[in-house]
Amino acid sequence: MRKAAVRQSIMCFCLLVVICTLLCGAAYADQRTEALLSVAVGELGYQATKGGYTKYGEWGGNAYGEYCSEFISWCVNTADELYGFSMLGDAYPLQTSCDQGATWYRERGRYITVNGGLRGEEGQFWVTDGVSVADRPYVPQPGDLIYLEWYAYNRLDHTGIVEFLTQDSDGTILIHTIEGNNKALGITPTNVARYTYRLDDDSIRGYGVMTEGLVGRRLEKGMSGSDVVYFQRSMITLGYYSGEAIGKYGKATEKACREFQKAVGLEQTGVADYITWQKMAEEIKVRLQEAEEKAALKAQAEVVRMIAAAKEAIENSWFGDFDPMDEATAWARLTAPVTVLDVEPTTKVYLSTGPNGKQKTNDEHRGYFYGTSVAVHVLEEQDGWVKIEAYNDCDELEQGWVRGRRIKTVTPNQTYGIIVDKMTQRLYLYKEGHLVTTLLISTGTTKGQNEDFNETACGEFFLCSWTGGFWAGELWCNYAIRFNGGDLLHLVPSIFVPDGTETGKEDFTRCENALGTKASHGCIRVQRVENEDGYNHLWLWNNLKGQKNVKIIVWDDDGRKLPVTAAETPMYYNPKGGVKYHTLARCQSVKSTYLPLTGITYGDLSRYPYTELSPCGVCGAPERPETVAAWNQAIDVARSSQ
Repeated sequence: MRKAAVRQSIMCFCLLVVICTLLCGAAYADQRTEALLSVAVGELGYQATKGGYTKYGEWGGNAYGEYCSEFISWCVNTADELYGFSMLGDAYPLQTSCDQGATWYRERGRYITVNGGLRGEEGQFWVTDGVSVADRPYVPQPGDLIYLEWYAYNRLDHTGIVEFLTQDSDGTILIHTIEGNNKALGITPTNVARYTYRLDDDSIRGYGVMTEGLVGRRLEKGMSGSDVVYFQRSMITLGYYSGEAIGKYGKATEKACREFQKAVGLEQTGVADYITWQKMAEEIKVRLQEAEEKAALKAQAEVVRMIAAAKEAIENSWFGDFDPMDEATAWARLTAPVTVLDVEPTTKVYLSTGPNGKQKTNDEHRGYFYGTSVAVHVLEEQDGWVKIEAYNDCDELEQGWVRGRRIKTVTPNQTYGIIVDKMTQRLYLYKEGHLVTTLLISTGTTKGQNEDFNETACGEFFLCSWTGGFWAGELWCNYAIRFNGGDLLHLVPSIFVPDGTETGKEDFTRCENALGTKASHGCIRVQRVENEDGYNHLWLWNNLKGQKNVKIIVWDDDGRKLPVTAAETPMYYNPKGGVKYHTLARCQSVKSTYLPLTGITYGDLSRYPYTELSPCGVCGAPERPETVAAWNQAIDVARSSQ
């Protein structure tokens, strides 16, 4: 094993300041670190079975494998779930091996070597002043990941979480960690335990840290590796490199380096030396700060704009929040008796402004509810009249009066029930109290000039008739099942393209690619291809036919929190002028000449230059992180004022 290069430098004044700060009870780096360490502490004492099984390994995909990396990722994921963070894939890697985790850090400029690192990693310097990391070693902080080499094979063998530092009376600085599967120092079978290392322990090879851009290495043409990946990504951020960050320092990277050096007034060598790294870090800091400030202002404006709408949605919501996976709650909603208007399912009953028979409106889209296909809520009764409410065809909560004799109570089907969630764009099928399957759907679009008429009305309805196929412009919509008077649950539409025959070839591509997004004209499109459970719309058509009073709940997305997308989720964009981000590398909305698209992550959207990209509606990209945060904050504010 190699010894630390310069041990006396550890005791220099600047390091002592850092150490004293840590020893004097300074707060953790941030709340995320505190959350992670609290989870890790709670796992102390967990032991692998004699066969080597651990819950961490099982979670990571190898129940009986080595689990030091999986233990850390499991703790990060658990902290995310418990405390509402999104650290996995953003602050910490999803790692199933030490090399994988260290590479993830290197590609983000967040891996700091110790003792020179592994062979080929020597030469790191501090970006702030160019001093060699070997001459001024890094002092780890709580929440850092520590990487160690036990054997002389030039590879990382183990990893753990830094918990805190102490200092012995002789001045020796000690690193205290929490680790799983420490074979060198632990017991057999291995367990989760605390361990201690001297700061200059020669088995330590590096740390994964939470801050980018602390260190760099001299890079030039012909070099490769994770440091090159980070440099290329930085040049992309600054707008000097348009290629992919593949980790090879070729002509394009050298050219980008020269152009950047020219822009900041440096000698145009094409070599990424210390001063180039320093200028790059300064420029990136400015760009990121500007992007973050702009995103924050935009998000705040969104909060202000949406609070009123959120309050109204919460006040008017029939359903509130519930989990479709909660079978007992879902089934209770699906089988609870409902009140309907006692006329034919497609007959319109016009409302009155009061218990007087005066018609409420002459608007062809408002002022009425359909008959026995629509559930209504009774609000009050007066002089033989009943005030009721439900959502109209424009998805607006509407109230009015009808004669009391016109309403009746219906008990829904006790075998089948359906929940359609407009937020997730999923159909949930239940049978006898159990969730049977989930299908992809498209409800009505909320964009465009006809959005009021196209949005699928929410509420509680009954499937009332099997009407079959119909044309909607060029779209052929087959196996339609009527509900809500005029709305239909049908197979995802197709178009017929010429193929030399009289009818042409039936093509589902366009509408199937939009499943999972709001894309219909008000009806509910359901997937054609069988899912892994063997279900599709044709199954609904064949098996629900003959069943009476099957309730379908169309669950509104207004007044509900938006789902939070994990930071590591893959996204794609066109670096050559694209303004959208996508969930598919070959999204059909993009010209084929730009395909496949370049991969980024959802977490990258909060970083310049991706802060201006907007979600693609064709492939169902999630809302931007700032939009999600703003809307969810508005919901919290609205709920707190109720």
